[in-house]
Amino acid sequence: MIAASEPRTDRRRARTRSALLRAGQSLFADQSVDAVSIDDIVAAADVAKGSFYNHFSDKEALAREIAMAVRAEAEAEIETANAGVDDPASRMARAQTVFVRFARRDPQRARAMMRLFAGATLPNAPLNRGVRADVEAGLTAGAFRGLTVETGVLMAMGAALVAVTRVLEPGAATSAAALCRGLNFGLLRGLGVDEDQARRVADAAADDLLQEDRS
Repeated sequence: MIAASEPRTDRRRARTRSALLRAGQSLFADQSVDAVSIDDIVAAADVAKGSFYNHFSDKEALAREIAMAVRAEAEAEIETANAGVDDPASRMARAQTVFVRFARRDPQRARAMMRLFAGATLPNAPLNRGVRADVEAGLTAGAFRGLTVETGVLMAMGAALVAVTRVLEPGAATSAAALCRGLNFGLLRGLGVDEDQARRVADAAADDLLQEDRS
């Protein structure tokens, strides 16, 4: 009898946790953490307030988990998109383009990521490991020139933040593909990539990863 009740308890806890995460994601996508109360979160999740503290110590802990989960999902997409791609410039352009594609497909999660992930531009943040490795590889190979690793990481993350913010703006006139072509070209030029190569790489990333929006 006890053994039979344990799976139901686990499932109930999992459902409650998922409901809190979904509610927090929805609320934090539109408001700052300070503007959202725990009462708001449990009301949106339709769970008892006491249940909140069975899963999270405070709303900041909930916000951190949401932000990390969304960023990890985006990073996993980047890893898939860059599988088998060795050229550092192509990897950088494709990573930027995947961020934009992610924001277009799931704007709520992207807004939550942008609002909550305070460490997005820290070069040594664990989730920036991939972009740091690509910048280091580009500098080592001579594909990128005239900057430090930290500067390259900051440039890449800054471009990604700007691109996602632009895509999420209501009524943005520029297509996602055109935005990626322009920003990726500018980023690669800033990293020291030859002009013709930067244009080819930027266009190829947009054409390959944003095939539904080639305007």
